[in-house]
Amino acid sequence: MKQIAEHLGISRTTVSLVLKGAGDQYRISPSTQQRILSYARSSGYRPNYFASALNSRHSKVIAAIFPDVFESFMGRIVKGMESVLYEQGYSLMLSTSRFDPERERSLIDSMLYRGCDGLVLIPTMPYSHEPPYDSSYIRDIVSEAPPIVLVDRTIPDITLPCVLQLDYRRTAEALTPAAESGCRNIVCISFDLQASSIRDRLRGYSDVMKYYGLQEQVFFLTSQDPTSGDLTEYLDSLETMPDLFFVTTSGLADKLSFLLKQRCSTAPIIRFGSSAPWSMDTMTDIPQPHEAMGAEAARLLLSCINDGWRYEKVLC
Repeated sequence: MKQIAEHLGISRTTVSLVLKGAGDQYRISPSTQQRILSYARSSGYRPNYFASALNSRHSKVIAAIFPDVFESFMGRIVKGMESVLYEQGYSLMLSTSRFDPERERSLIDSMLYRGCDGLVLIPTMPYSHEPPYDSSYIRDIVSEAPPIVLVDRTIPDITLPCVLQLDYRRTAEALTPAAESGCRNIVCISFDLQASSIRDRLRGYSDVMKYYGLQEQVFFLTSQDPTSGDLTEYLDSLETMPDLFFVTTSGLADKLSFLLKQRCSTAPIIRFGSSAPWSMDTMTDIPQPHEAMGAEAARLLLSCINDGWRYEKVLC
């Protein structure tokens, strides 16, 4: 910027205003603006983003920390966020905790140190047999950190802006027709996670089973390793296949479908998630509005950045 000002014989303030797109606002003549922009292009000028962030106190960077991205729904959340953030001039910095709470805390520290304007977090939740999620770290930083918005699940004992889906209602709406049509042996397969989204789906399954006088049958997987053999062992232990499988996550349903085909089983599956248009699977999907959730999370975060932090729960 100094080089442009000296070369054109114009003040650095004028150059700065034009490069920020504020030339018309400050009544800088079109000819002067054109001279500045033309020289900036010809000289290969690139803005100093760190200096700009220090001056404006905004980095125009949003951080997102997810447990992983092997589940397709996390990619769709990112797509929804980008549809809002990029239009507002923000960049997205994404990282994964790999289901490790210590790594999650380290990443949050790193993102805040780098000066992100806000954070979208899908917290990594432990299994039920593990110690509860340690919310003390978030509680300690929330008053000083930039706005944090949760997606897909909440954090116990902390009130933060969040974007959730109607997990309980959609479970009940999907299973009720099956129970009313005569399905008696309905098995739920799930990860035994403390995530509020999973617990709401399990609660929906349990309430439908109770309402229709059916026996609850839940098989919990205790590992999120796609190559684990626990589901294979469970299927091998069954004397007869259920009337219906209800699966709480998309990736787990895909694995179940593959294993059933190996056994030449046509047992139906109802699962949270959406099949690709070219998929040959015949699973019944419970569509999840993940792109809409991502877009709403971005809007809510930008609102908190621009207008101040506030609690709001958005349901999709």
